[in-house]
Amino acid sequence: MKIKLLFLSSLFLMASFCERNDLPKDKVSVENETFIYLYFKTEQDCLDAQTTDFFINCHSEIKFLENGLAEIMLTDIIWRGEYTVKKKNIIVTFEDNHEVPEGTLVFQIINKSKIKRLDDDTVWKKMTGDSIWD
Repeated sequence: MKIKLLFLSSLFLMASFCERNDLPKDKVSVENETFIYLYFKTEQDCLDAQTTDFFINCHSEIKFLENGLAEIMLTDIIWRGEYTVKKKNIIVTFEDNHEVPEGTLVFQIINKSKIKRLDDDTVWKKMTGDSIWD
């Protein structure tokens, strides 16, 4: 009986060890990545839309930092919050503010270079260079 119990315990231990070490092949990390949503197709379109009174923002962006921190710019204010990745969703929480009154935004991971904001169905692309227009 003791041998059976020891054997079963060993199997459970090995199974749990394997589960923790085997990451899904399609797991996407967003840490240290920036995603943008452009309001205009080209930089020239954005410049042409500017008025003399104030600058119209050309894009929104979200930066996924280390330690589960995120910064998002929706208009001209940068909000800092926390994010977690659960399956194919990135859940970003903020203190209540006028741009995110619910305090939470959810993005769905489409692939390594695109995420979709679920509340407005906008697709945000990964920023790859120093310019949002690349």
